[in-house]
Amino acid sequence: MKNVLLKLIAYALLSVMLFGMLSTTSLAAEMRKENTIDKIVANMTLDEKISQMIIPAIRSWNGTPVTDLDAAGGLSAVLKKHQYGGIILFGANITGSEQVTRLVRSLQQNNAAIDGVSTHIPYLMPVDEEGGIVIRLSAGTRMNGNMALGATKNAVSNAKKTGEIIGEELAAAGFNADFAPVADVNNNPANPVIGTRSFSDDPNLVAKLASAYAYGLSKSGIVATFKHFPGHGDTGTDSHIGTPSVAKTYEEIASGELIPFKKAIEGGADLIMTAHITYPMIDEEVTFGDGVTKGFYPATMSKVMISGILRSRLGYNGVVVTDALEMEAIRSGRLVPGEKDSVRYHVGIAEKVISAGVDILLLPLDLTDEKAASFYDSYIAGIASLVEQGSINVSRIDESVKRILMLKAKYGIFDPDGNEKGAEDLNVKMQQAGAVIGSASHHDTEMTIAREAITLVKNDQDFLPLAREQTRIVALGRQEGDAKAIGYAIGRMKETGALNPEAKISVFYNCDTADAKKPHYTDEMKQAIRDADVVIGFSYAAGKNVLDLKDAQSVALHSAIADTHEGGGRFILVSTNLPYDAAVYRAADAIVLAYLGAGLNIDPTERSGTAGSSAFNANIIAAVETVFGQNKPKGHLPVNLPRAEAGEDGMLRYTGEILYPRGYGLNY
Repeated sequence: MKNVLLKLIAYALLSVMLFGMLSTTSLAAEMRKENTIDKIVANMTLDEKISQMIIPAIRSWNGTPVTDLDAAGGLSAVLKKHQYGGIILFGANITGSEQVTRLVRSLQQNNAAIDGVSTHIPYLMPVDEEGGIVIRLSAGTRMNGNMALGATKNAVSNAKKTGEIIGEELAAAGFNADFAPVADVNNNPANPVIGTRSFSDDPNLVAKLASAYAYGLSKSGIVATFKHFPGHGDTGTDSHIGTPSVAKTYEEIASGELIPFKKAIEGGADLIMTAHITYPMIDEEVTFGDGVTKGFYPATMSKVMISGILRSRLGYNGVVVTDALEMEAIRSGRLVPGEKDSVRYHVGIAEKVISAGVDILLLPLDLTDEKAASFYDSYIAGIASLVEQGSINVSRIDESVKRILMLKAKYGIFDPDGNEKGAEDLNVKMQQAGAVIGSASHHDTEMTIAREAITLVKNDQDFLPLAREQTRIVALGRQEGDAKAIGYAIGRMKETGALNPEAKISVFYNCDTADAKKPHYTDEMKQAIRDADVVIGFSYAAGKNVLDLKDAQSVALHSAIADTHEGGGRFILVSTNLPYDAAVYRAADAIVLAYLGAGLNIDPTERSGTAGSSAFNANIIAAVETVFGQNKPKGHLPVNLPRAEAGEDGMLRYTGEILYPRGYGLNY
């Protein structure tokens, strides 16, 4: 026994020594890499440094979407004028898996062919591929949306799986960064821009799921981006079209909005995106560009929010990227001197952003033509002039460039030692992309998670699941294109025998296709609904629209509920986006939550993988399966649903009373 004990002690000591040697070796390698990058930064020209801090978009060139770099005459030469830190692609750039793989490769090769640079540095190639309502890979797997993940029992595991699938598909196409996950806490039911992009209104759950999602992305070498710091969840304004303001103290956001970012930083977050939101109870008042108006800068431009809170208080030393600087919260804020969209104005914005402690200027302007190219020439020169004048400290620039290069080196995007790895054969790469993006196995996982997420919050007299004897059924979608997903799902119910093959199914839509503000509720629909045994109404709630009783969808759905009951039928509400509509259509006999309203116009059988659209909506299929008893509801609310009451102005308002609490969910 004594000999065994001695051997164990010796083994333990040897392990400690080996671990120490490995740790020392690893630390030494990291220090060498950092020293090499310091030398690279020192040898870069000011133009090269500033360009490395900029990521433009190339949605179109001379009016034509950029899907093939060779076909966009002149764009390749324009991109070679400056060695940008990266290029962001949007839906307009992506028509299929093989096409986008070729485009990403072409952009990197074009960048590598720039003459006269001190060091060739590959692009950071990011894309907004959150899953759910925000995707760019049209031939890819949509997945279920973050709020749907928050509704599942195995939420952490499902968030990780989602990150893995999205990461695999992005890596297959050649992307190396994802502007996801959303780490915002959706604690404002009327939020017009975050909504189901958030996992929950519980900051601790958001923290767990955002980190799990990011871990999934990292398994494929994709840089995850936690957004939108300090938190976009408690806003009533969309920063794409205005400037939101949050009236909270630091203590309040520290116990809510900042929790997911704090956990991300503790877990080694590499990239964080800022929000164009003001915090008047935390920030310092400034004088705007007219020299008279006083107010507060959006967090993107704020030293207090970036250097003070993110860098100092939370201890973050990774890369910080702005949300798009083309958004109206920045463009129309008259925050600094200069006319809107002028070079002078944008350079002034850049000065504040860089001085605040941000590293990457995302999309100051879409690079669409020679005029936009000229803007970037002047923009970079203008920032350089501020550095030369001392308005921006050169050490602040060097600090950002070093962070960017360290990030690229960490993920194998850039080798500081200059060792170029051989590029995989393009044809092989495209074939692999076609096999991975939108693959059957990915769609199977998507469908499994969708079935786990469906949440039942009301079921009067245990009406669901529908009895097979129901033969007169009306499905009421929101838009004409919804018939694809709804029709497919109901057709599947006939195939499986859950629906009587003799059943008469009528599919209508409730909002005018040409003008979504007009209800589409014809006499034919009214009569069909009154004659029906069952009406399944699909509601899409977004921000405040669901509170407007004069909204087209609201008028149609309330009319349909009344006509259904007048005819002696039952009404089932299927909520396809924000679940807060459960508080609005309380007269429905049953309420099923699906958490995703995008992709209903996509035929789920169109899965070519290389072209077309395979990014359909699995959640709606799962919701219909649940209505007909082919899936048992397993989900639970990831948010509190407040009661809504009508005011004299015809608008509903959320009260302080909780109608359905977080964690609630029925089953059968």
